[in-house]
Amino acid sequence: TTPPRGPGPPGAAAAPEPSPAPPPPVACAAGTTMSVMAHYDDDLIFANPAITNAIANGQCVRTVFVTAGDAGSGMIYATSRETGILRAYDVLRGVDGEWTEEHLVLETGLPATRFTPADAPDIAVTFIRLPDGNISGQGFEATGWESLSRLYGQTIDVMHTVDTATPVSLDLLKQSIGELITAAHPTALITLVPGWSWASHRDHSDHSTVGSLVRDSAQAAGLSVDVMRYATGYGNKDKPANVTGDLLDLKLRAFFEYTKYDHVMKCDTPVACLDIKMFGHSLEREY
Repeated sequence: TTPPRGPGPPGAAAAPEPSPAPPPPVACAAGTTMSVMAHYDDDLIFANPAITNAIANGQCVRTVFVTAGDAGSGMIYATSRETGILRAYDVLRGVDGEWTEEHLVLETGLPATRFTPADAPDIAVTFIRLPDGNISGQGFEATGWESLSRLYGQTIDVMHTVDTATPVSLDLLKQSIGELITAAHPTALITLVPGWSWASHRDHSDHSTVGSLVRDSAQAAGLSVDVMRYATGYGNKDKPANVTGDLLDLKLRAFFEYTKYDHVMKCDTPVACLDIKMFGHSLEREY
């Protein structure tokens, strides 16, 4: 594999060579649940217990995060959140183990970083690390006010990855997401509600834009519509609680583990996470 270049000024990174073809994936006879999310907690909050059930049923799990979830605070904060999401997956799978890190370059030329548990190659978490776009899509000064919603709306031509400053156009991003979808052969693909849907009302701009990007990319890749699932974001708090019992307990424990690595999220116990402003109540819901 080809490691990405170090950080540099926007536009400075040269196009890296694609990585050698990876070895054939492990057999996924029970199916593959793939999720493509905006930030390092969207899957835990909005697409769980779907992921918990996939792991319990012996499925392959492929998770992709499009942004670095950096909130304009750089890679130190982003990588801490990445550690948190991996530790949360350890809680979901019931094993506290080491993760193997791989630096990949897709056929499109986009660099990505993939983590796989050393003892469970059927689980993979991939980070693309584009800038967090802020709630309303205006971006952050530290990352040049770049955002997915501005890229998708074509008010900017490119974004730059937070870690390698690789320029990423809208077409390149769609093609890259499509490449990851095709490689995963998902039997269920979960993303967030697209921006054009009424269900995206009051949601984070990155959530709705990722939903739109994944929908476009999945259609271009020829994925069957029957495979697609759209997770409701912040708006699900207006619906009845539908995650209870042992599944809620595991969901809360996994999210609580994640919060230990995200200084913005603070809860003293798993149950106390239900009181987090804006989306704590979403932990009791999955729509």
